[in-house]
Amino acid sequence: MRGDRRDVALAIKSCLDSLQDDANRVDLDDLARFISLAALAAEEAAVAADPKAIHMKALMAGGVGHC
Repeated sequence: MRGDRRDVALAIKSCLDSLQDDANRVDLDDLARFISLAALAAEEAAVAADPKAIHMKALMAGGVGHC
């Protein structure tokens, strides 16, 4: 169950990262900052759901996927 939660949080973070890139590309700076906060919350949820959270830092350093 915890793995499912982590996977969903990572998928959401990936989509939010993509949306943030889109917002930055068209100069929607306020929206990009808001989305970055949501992406940070998704990352924190993924770390909290991972029993080996120390390994999440390495995973977050690379691309998880693309939305």
